[in-house]
Amino acid sequence: MNTAHTLHLALPQFQAFSILLVRIAGIISVFPILNTRTIPMPVKAGLVTMLGLVLAPIIQLPSLPADPVLAVAGIGSEFLIGLTIGLAVRLLFSGFQVAGDMIGTQMGFSAIQMIDPMSHQNAPIIAQFQLTLGSLVFLSLNAHLLVVHAIGMSYEFVPPFAAKLSDSIAMDIIHLAQNMLRVALKMSAPVFATLLIVNTVLAIMGRAVPQMNVFVQSFPITIGAGLLAMSLALPFTLGLFEKEFEMLVETILGLLKALGHG
Repeated sequence: MNTAHTLHLALPQFQAFSILLVRIAGIISVFPILNTRTIPMPVKAGLVTMLGLVLAPIIQLPSLPADPVLAVAGIGSEFLIGLTIGLAVRLLFSGFQVAGDMIGTQMGFSAIQMIDPMSHQNAPIIAQFQLTLGSLVFLSLNAHLLVVHAIGMSYEFVPPFAAKLSDSIAMDIIHLAQNMLRVALKMSAPVFATLLIVNTVLAIMGRAVPQMNVFVQSFPITIGAGLLAMSLALPFTLGLFEKEFEMLVETILGLLKALGHG
């Protein structure tokens, strides 16, 4: 009798805690640093549970609806909210990777790829460098704690089972994709400008000295010039990382406001 009474009291609390875990799991499933095959699933599950235990005392969560259809729909909406938060971070890191891919192509590294230990797929070497650099800056600035803060703030803007879809959500996602390309162009602009000058000089030399094989000699020159430009532009790149990470929470909260108001 005591056991049944205890289960009757604990079941609503367990259900409410499960709702919290679903939203956090949606974030972890697409988070760029954690969404890797090198991190075992038990570690990810433990991280989700730990974050849930930290946030549970400060968040008021309702129990699951009695109607199974409403319960499934509510759990699905909670997971989509988590995906929305993770998508904002994911697209920003994709911008870093796109920038590295563009730089590597201009430098002649398009045929040189390495195995990405995180995704176990071939990745351009410069793109992998930019992604790793962005991840290190992200952790050094404690930006991951801002994402945890955004999880807690998400319940103020979007209460459990209260998410609403609207046209503004699609526009916000389009703006995220535009921002990804904008960040990629900003990061690759110094190398693009340097290689444009180098290629122009090589073209003039090829016309002035036909005996010189410009095509063969251009490979080490463009690679050296590109690496030099990346080195000189590193302070600008780090400043861009910091600026984008500071704007990340505002971007996430803007998406949550759109989800909350519908």
